[in-house]
Amino acid sequence: MKKQKMTYLSSGMVGLAGLVLMGLQTNDAQAATNGTVNYADGATTVWTSPEVGQKPARYLATNQQVTIQDTKQVYGQTWYKLGNDEWVSSQFITAGDATAQPAATTTAVKNTVTANFQSGATTVWADTTAAQPTGEYLTYGTTKNVIDQKDLNGTTWYQLESKGWVPASYVVLNNPNLDGVTPITNAPAVTPVAATTTTTEVQAPAAPQATTPAPATETPAPAATTEATTPAATTSTPAATTQPAQTQTTTTQSSQQTTQATTTQATTTQQAPQTNTTTKASGNAQTVINAALSQIGTPYVWGGTTPGVGLDCSGLVQYAYAQAGVSLGRVTTAQEGAGQRVSLDNLQPGDILFWGGAGASYHDAIYIGGGQYVHAPQPGESVKKASISSYFMPSFAVRVL
Repeated sequence: MKKQKMTYLSSGMVGLAGLVLMGLQTNDAQAATNGTVNYADGATTVWTSPEVGQKPARYLATNQQVTIQDTKQVYGQTWYKLGNDEWVSSQFITAGDATAQPAATTTAVKNTVTANFQSGATTVWADTTAAQPTGEYLTYGTTKNVIDQKDLNGTTWYQLESKGWVPASYVVLNNPNLDGVTPITNAPAVTPVAATTTTTEVQAPAAPQATTPAPATETPAPAATTEATTPAATTSTPAATTQPAQTQTTTTQSSQQTTQATTTQATTTQQAPQTNTTTKASGNAQTVINAALSQIGTPYVWGGTTPGVGLDCSGLVQYAYAQAGVSLGRVTTAQEGAGQRVSLDNLQPGDILFWGGAGASYHDAIYIGGGQYVHAPQPGESVKKASISSYFMPSFAVRVL
């Protein structure tokens, strides 16, 4: 009888402990947060890491449900961990239960803005200083709800539901059909602050990126979140940098190569950023740039090599250089060996930018000067211009011409 009672007692204690453990496991599970993909203009890239040099892991569709396991701050931006080696910027995920989404919508918002820049995409900025793009871009005619408005330095800014900001000079308020509105074809200047900080972004992470290869495999060009025309970058060339540019043109190529091979490389990379924004393409380099710009709007097609019909990233680069009489390999890894490696702090128009480790690059583009490049981003998008930033920093560059 005593043994039987002890058995009941033990069973009861084990059962109680089991309930406690089950309660703890339930609390752990509830720590994860549900989220919904809110980016509606294309696919959202899932990255292997939130750090610079990451690779695309997969893509998410609009309104797709995800589970947020963890968060991390990188360069002042919040990233969500969706799984092992799977990270997405918080700007593209609306956190919270899926059932709560209807309540979170802004159908009651009265004001809207519609992108009126027809020659490219309108950049959505992280704040009103226009220093950091969010990775979201508005194509011509795209309408978004407005949740806030600010007037700074004579410029009106509208905050979108994604928390990003757009200047009033690129959008039209409360006119979704753009009735009676003339499209903008030349990118208007935003503010002097935006021009200064855009140049700083190009300089900051460039040196580590050129020397820290990250393994990767040949995949479609990553991240709708990074690549589109950044109109404000057209005003980012400071007039004061014209004098150093003249000094650079008198330096022979052989002396530049010698300098890069010595231990004084750090000194040359400090001076280079002042010159690359004012260097103008000449000769065949300009032919390459013009050819690339002529394909803006051509749809991205994986493996595409047909101008005006469908191009992928390396197909665009191959086509543009062919117009200047230069034959390049078909894929990015083959194009890496087409010229001489150059520092990201010493770029010239016509250079080829690469993302990923040397010998394992997964994306490339053509640098056109002023901190901008032309590329074919990813499925669902078209050839477009974009600006170099810490959010999607190239790993290295090659000079062919």
